[in-house]
Amino acid sequence: MRPLLLGLVMVAQLGSAQDLLIEKVTIINPASETPLQIASIYIKNGAIEAVERKPRVPKGVKRIDASGKFALPGLWDMHAHLAALFPIGIAPEHYVGHGVLHVRDMGGHLEELLPLRDSIQRRLRVGPTILLAGPTLNGEAPADFHRQVSTEAEARQAVRELKAAGVDFIKIHRATNREAFYAIADECKKQGLTFSGHVPLVLSWIEAAQAGMHTIEHIQTIYENLQPDPKKVSLEFIRMSLQLEGTLGDSIFSVLKERHTYFDPTLIGYQESFASASPELAERRKSAFQKMKRVAFRAYQAGVPIITGTDVLRNHGQLLHEELLLLESIGIPRKDVLTAATLTSAQAAQHPELGMIKPGSPASFIILTENPLLDLNHLRNPEMVIMKGNVLSKEELERLRKR
Repeated sequence: MRPLLLGLVMVAQLGSAQDLLIEKVTIINPASETPLQIASIYIKNGAIEAVERKPRVPKGVKRIDASGKFALPGLWDMHAHLAALFPIGIAPEHYVGHGVLHVRDMGGHLEELLPLRDSIQRRLRVGPTILLAGPTLNGEAPADFHRQVSTEAEARQAVRELKAAGVDFIKIHRATNREAFYAIADECKKQGLTFSGHVPLVLSWIEAAQAGMHTIEHIQTIYENLQPDPKKVSLEFIRMSLQLEGTLGDSIFSVLKERHTYFDPTLIGYQESFASASPELAERRKSAFQKMKRVAFRAYQAGVPIITGTDVLRNHGQLLHEELLLLESIGIPRKDVLTAATLTSAQAAQHPELGMIKPGSPASFIILTENPLLDLNHLRNPEMVIMKGNVLSKEELERLRKR
């Protein structure tokens, strides 16, 4: 067990929520048929009370003139590791500074993550909404935040213990065997949990989706489950890519669409691997990456719901913007990229209320000076963040990014 290091970091705190009226802002709900709406947002007790042209509000409510500015639901990083290989440090503040208000932690140490989630919920620390998996369930334990499960009994016990510990979902990895996988799937259903992660190497993506796997992670894993080595640009790899762009991809992605299995490509996570590779390996990976991107676009074209994650251990928040630009670069329209980063990811996290700006939703959204529907780079450096009725100014956000 690692020592708890939260106390070594000087953290920013949120004050008590205040009632607010954000006036004359252009609201972007990218999944809507009419994504732009000029209105005022009345926030009461940390939640959105009304979205109207001229909502009735009590006297004395603080007013913020947002004329000419744009409000967007907070962004999601659906594949983070806050406490895996490194201590938590200032990652939570960095996320918020970059407008990433919601994070799904895909494997880490609960002795650090549970107190962090609690401190954020109690407003003792600035940080995103955090959904936790805790230790990754796997057929082996290559890292200390993995838990080895090899039998049905071990798998069921692990799911029950993690549910009791307070996790939000279960994460599985590639070395999980069939017996353990199907036990996890069944026990998660009994416990009211979803399970996500890497499709085990002994299964196909179709089998995983049919078993109820909630989200599948990483574009490169589709190759791993079809056997060729994704690190090599071999004739077999090229052949498999062509099939994935054709009938093979159609058969896989049609099942994912039918089962409503979410797909998290984490393109930036694979791209980041170039820097640590030898020059020769980096070139091979770059060549393979071009084919992987076409396959990811094929999944989008087939109607598979796309979510946005990074799987990086540095530049928290900042690299999510790079992921969104990569998704746009492969052909996904900007509006759909924004939908993936907000509503679709919120739905995959089973918190759809966090994916739209509407009455009844928590008051957690970002305010921008320029329209991101015209350029995704406008998402960088938000003008303001509203978190549960607290206002974080541009200057405060800059300080969070520089911590």
